[in-house]
Amino acid sequence: MKTDRSVYINNYSTSPWLSLAIILLAPLITVVDIFIVNISAPAIKTYFNSSDAALELVVASYLLGYAVFLITGSRTGDYLGKKKVFIAGLAAFTITSALCGFAISMPMLIVSRFLQGVAAAFTVPQTITLIQLNFQSPTDRDKAYGMYGMALGTGATLGQFLGGYFISSHLITDSWRLIFLVNLPVGVIAMVLAFYFVPESQQNKSTRFDIPGIFILTAALSLLVYPIIQGTELGWPLWTKAMLVAALLLLLFFVGYQRKLGQQQKDPLVPLSLFKIRSFNIAVLCVLFFFGVNTAYIFAVSIFFQSGFNIPPFTAGNYFVFQTGAFLLASLWSIKNAARYRVRLLQVAAGLMILSFICQLVLFQEKFITPWDILPCLIIYGIGSGLMMPSLLKVAMWDMPADKAGAASGVYSTIQQVSSALGISILGGVFLYLARTSGNFYFAYKIALFCMMGYLLIVVVLLNRIKR
Repeated sequence: MKTDRSVYINNYSTSPWLSLAIILLAPLITVVDIFIVNISAPAIKTYFNSSDAALELVVASYLLGYAVFLITGSRTGDYLGKKKVFIAGLAAFTITSALCGFAISMPMLIVSRFLQGVAAAFTVPQTITLIQLNFQSPTDRDKAYGMYGMALGTGATLGQFLGGYFISSHLITDSWRLIFLVNLPVGVIAMVLAFYFVPESQQNKSTRFDIPGIFILTAALSLLVYPIIQGTELGWPLWTKAMLVAALLLLLFFVGYQRKLGQQQKDPLVPLSLFKIRSFNIAVLCVLFFFGVNTAYIFAVSIFFQSGFNIPPFTAGNYFVFQTGAFLLASLWSIKNAARYRVRLLQVAAGLMILSFICQLVLFQEKFITPWDILPCLIIYGIGSGLMMPSLLKVAMWDMPADKAGAASGVYSTIQQVSSALGISILGGVFLYLARTSGNFYFAYKIALFCMMGYLLIVVVLLNRIKR
């Protein structure tokens, strides 16, 4: 797939690898902010005296804002220039992080988290498209995509460690606020580096915003995620079921509307022609299930360590250092060898994650277990996710024409974030509901693992349908 560097306004004098290191800060910190809340969740719940559903909303509202506006963010980059939107998105992310850090109520924190997700949605899509523009060599481009995936996984596990560290540091009275305030210096540094070392792309004034599509998709996803979160807390009253039906109808209407725009040669928010590309179609379905598991698993295990094993946040966060190390080593190996093993590598990755869950379930047959007993399982999971995450994006972009890369990156990232939001809502909701109703975190965690294994088995089946 050939990439045209003529989209750049200036001659490309900056090393593409230096530019890559800078733009990867965006997916890194935005993913850190998903998972840093997980380890801090009990402290936030205690401070605001909130419900489990409100706690889930702190995570899910961020993912909702992120998911809904990703494609719009990508199109804005086409219209105004990738660099401009990247820096503006970082600025907004930094400001909304401050709002989260200084929140005085749970509703303020939830709204600020939603806005923080919207800011992330205008920042991250520029990263994938800039990789497409920066690297003409397929080999270098695959390595860059792999590093993007590695940044996502590193952010997930780094967020767990930092969350535990800040909660236990007692540097300020309400130490949970540090998990958001740490973004301020990081955001400023990233903006300065991007200003000097990331080249600008041409503005495409012919790009049109699908305003009705944005509103329809926003409403549909909101109607889908919110009742799923509240339903487990409230016992699924009639209004939650009505909202789910409305969400389904809106999504069907959205698909029809997008198809109509495509037939009229207009700019749909989601070009449905992307889903005619087999490798992309199957890859995004894998993303739908994999990221749902990955987000929910880390959410569940972090709470289980603190509430089931009764260990402090910093100690709980330290266990994820081992998982992070395994993830990084596996990611580096995957980047070098993904082209050789292709789909088989992804199948092995899913198998390792399933093995991790099976080993944990076997351990729970013992009367007395400790976090150290589960540690090898975390390492196995880290290896599996390290092999999986850098390679999924490559599979999605295998047969993607260059002129559709921007739209494809927006759709891929959107499905990734919707999957994460639904993973927290459904799988995380199952875990919290069972823990609350049974009073047994061990039982709740085991049932959640069974559900997650089901998701991963679907991923294995889907991978078998990709041409090798």
